[in-house]
Amino acid sequence: EINKLKQFEIIFRRAFSSRLIPEKILKNLGINHIRGLMLYGPAGTGKTLIARQIGKILNCEEPKIVNGPSLLSKYQGESEENVRKLFADAIADTQNKKLHLIICDEFDALAKKRGNSSNDINDKIVNQFLSMIDGPQSLNNILLICMTNRKDLLDDAIMRPGRLEVQIEITLPDEKGRFDILTIH
Repeated sequence: EINKLKQFEIIFRRAFSSRLIPEKILKNLGINHIRGLMLYGPAGTGKTLIARQIGKILNCEEPKIVNGPSLLSKYQGESEENVRKLFADAIADTQNKKLHLIICDEFDALAKKRGNSSNDINDKIVNQFLSMIDGPQSLNNILLICMTNRKDLLDDAIMRPGRLEVQIEITLPDEKGRFDILTIH
């Protein structure tokens, strides 16, 4: 079990440290920024709070915070359009001047394993996310932070390197953590 300090160390080392190095050096080394971060664990462990704090730490555009099911629509093609709209500002920023942060809660509602249902809307949404994160015109100016308490439901392709490759389990606090919470409140 990883304590909270260790979790923040992993987040900083994997997701932020490459953003401190000048872009020219990164290109010469062939390094791309981490584009996706997955926070998973039981409900009520502070995943959303951690994602919001990451948004405050980074020098980025105003984060787009969405609840996964809110992107779903009953109309043909509108769910995929809602996903594209999330990335529209990052696509428009052709100079990569700012980091664009997208925080998506309840991600398991959007990225369920493909091919398991007769309704292919889920497959189309997963494909749209894959295309936006790691497609032909992959963006290097985004950080997508997704949260779920059902990681087992997610499509394997969304979790591979170059997509949501940094995956951190946010567990319930231990005895000392609970005492600290009570002390704060």
